[in-house]
Amino acid sequence: MAAVRRAQGFVRFALSVQYHGSSFLGFSYQGAKGEDCVFPDGTDLRGFQSVEGRLRDALGSLVGEGNFENVQVSSRTDRGVHAIRNTLHVDLRQREKNANKQWDPNNIVNGLNFHLMRQQSIGKKRTRGQPQVHGFLASHRHSPPHELRVLKAKEAPMFMENTFYTGTDDDELPLIDWNARFSATQRTYVYRILHYLSCNETNYGIPFEWDRSWLLRDSHPLDVSAMKEAAFFLTGTHDFTSFRGNNCQRASPVVTMMQIAIHSQPLYPLGMTRVVEILGIENMSASSLVTIGITGDSFLYRQVRNMVGCIVAVGRGKMNPDDVQQILAERDRRLAPAMAPAHGLFLLDVQHGDFVI
Repeated sequence: MAAVRRAQGFVRFALSVQYHGSSFLGFSYQGAKGEDCVFPDGTDLRGFQSVEGRLRDALGSLVGEGNFENVQVSSRTDRGVHAIRNTLHVDLRQREKNANKQWDPNNIVNGLNFHLMRQQSIGKKRTRGQPQVHGFLASHRHSPPHELRVLKAKEAPMFMENTFYTGTDDDELPLIDWNARFSATQRTYVYRILHYLSCNETNYGIPFEWDRSWLLRDSHPLDVSAMKEAAFFLTGTHDFTSFRGNNCQRASPVVTMMQIAIHSQPLYPLGMTRVVEILGIENMSASSLVTIGITGDSFLYRQVRNMVGCIVAVGRGKMNPDDVQQILAERDRRLAPAMAPAHGLFLLDVQHGDFVI
């Protein structure tokens, strides 16, 4: 309880963070035997951590081990998923030098970012003969320590309404401790797709976008109108079992999608559309950047990527928009297309009602 925390010298702070997901093992801390280590099967993850693992290291350097606890994020993003603004809370013990002085939010932000910059994101030096990690992660072993930063810190409210309170049970409480996960009222994701026509071999695979978008190539453009029609069937309150990932811990598959917006535009390397037009460069063709923005009150595990995979299948002509309505009604994950890859997904924003972090 909040009163107990304060009696022990702890104060709850809400933080917002931003990160490049390809450099991390997802958000959630995997423990000492789950990251920055070598697995018994030889998989070498030294130098690779979760976002929370990096934050915990920075918190330990800033406030001291044992002076922080209860790290809880609002949205547990998967490995490869990026965040423009994710939110979390953490309890910090008041400074020992002055028991009556709390941590200043600006000092928390500046201090955490300082220690994040100092961290060795490239991992420990490897010696010859040690096991290697290959594939997607291998390309990020030597990424610079700028892929994670704290945007803002603010003292969290003491309490929040208990949305499960019925008043029929004496053990129920109308107010509970404020929690970053359960106080979130709205989350917005954006998925980026770079689409190329197969007849254009010169511009396929912009090297600056490979881990920030889903690269697709077809003989014809994506049917954005059909994609919008499919998205219409996914808007509103539904049972999203057909788009629910395995191991989802949410009790109910019923959630509300407030809005799904789809937009397509030309994209030149580094987004230099206007510069290319002004300079009159004619031999630089553009790919199509298709963005799918999804806002909901909450999401099932991997729901966004499963929905995007379905919407894109419609855009590529592999399904009809009406098929999406049928898949949703059947409540069977096996009927839906394959999931979209993680690296095209961005958590854009998390809202907490009237409380702004």
